[in-house]
Amino acid sequence: MRGGTPSYFPALTGIRGIAALWVLMLHAWQFSGMPVLAVAVPAGRLDFTPLFKCGYFGVDLFFVLSGFLLSTPFHRAALEQAARPSLKQFWIHRCRRVLPAYWTQLAILGVVYFFLNRTELIAPGNLSAHVLLIQNIVPWPVTLLNPVYWSMPVEWDFYVVLPLLALLVSRCRWPLALLLAVSFAIAFRVLCYWSLSDASLARVIGFGDVQQLPARVDQFVIGICAAWIAARAAQPRGTALACMLAGTIGIVAMAYIAAPRDDFLVRIDVPYLFFHHTLTALAFGLITLGAAGSTRIGAMVFANRPLTFLGLISYSLYLWHYPLLSLAHAAGWIDGARAAPWVVVWLVAVPLILLAAWLSWRYVEQPFLRRAQGRAVTNAARSEPAVREAD
Repeated sequence: MRGGTPSYFPALTGIRGIAALWVLMLHAWQFSGMPVLAVAVPAGRLDFTPLFKCGYFGVDLFFVLSGFLLSTPFHRAALEQAARPSLKQFWIHRCRRVLPAYWTQLAILGVVYFFLNRTELIAPGNLSAHVLLIQNIVPWPVTLLNPVYWSMPVEWDFYVVLPLLALLVSRCRWPLALLLAVSFAIAFRVLCYWSLSDASLARVIGFGDVQQLPARVDQFVIGICAAWIAARAAQPRGTALACMLAGTIGIVAMAYIAAPRDDFLVRIDVPYLFFHHTLTALAFGLITLGAAGSTRIGAMVFANRPLTFLGLISYSLYLWHYPLLSLAHAAGWIDGARAAPWVVVWLVAVPLILLAAWLSWRYVEQPFLRRAQGRAVTNAARSEPAVREAD
């Protein structure tokens, strides 16, 4: 192994916890009444509201991390001139990783919506699109059972093209591969915008496609390129720290730039929407690359026990936080009649969400993942050491 990269990155598990926590913070802040979160300092006032308002950055971080973690075994095989990872096993593992918790939640939500008489949500067409994770490509309108489901087909589609993207990065110079991906993504976003005024183009591409994989491919490729750099050579500690610092400054700056623009996609804020996702992904790519290096600061900041715990349950946390917040809202628990909304959300709802996420991780995700890991160990004993996926 030329770069000496590990098969598991504790710091990246912690960063995945940050991604899930950040999305939770956004929705918890919204259900709390979107308060201004500012504190007085000697020089004036320090406003943390943009960091909560931009919690959707967590999805961008998830995409970058997926590109990094899932492409690493392909990069190792290319650098060591070994056999490429089995695509069959790769997709089987992805199904084991994604579908059990997702289908379990779909079943629960389906029962809930049945008793609430929300028949449009559990209609055969709507439900089948969800089950197959094709709600982004079917020719009929789909109403999401859970608002966070919009991102899941994007990730699912990425699994299909990942081997080709990893091959592109390994065969080309990574700056060229990155340039091609960024250029393609920005051009596709421009086409999505033009579809608003071009009827012939709108028959093929809609503005809503600006949230689909073609328009987000640069974020995954940025993660893939970061993984390639890490796999080729271990990063010096100074370089790793510089990457983490530069990426952190960049993403905080992006939060304070993006927050005043509100929902820039709904507002069709051009040209900003053409570049936003690329810039956030570049900052996250630097953080990911730096955290993948062996630094004491990176371990302290990202590989601590609270964040790694959140990283382990991050998928279930992402799935369950919004339905449970919605349930609390529908039940009238956060209407301010009994206590301030932020008290109920942060001191009652959030702990219950964390408990539900842990239960889902422990009793739904883990049984399927343990079977997959057991088979990987058996196969490794017969051939080469298996790579442990952190995602």
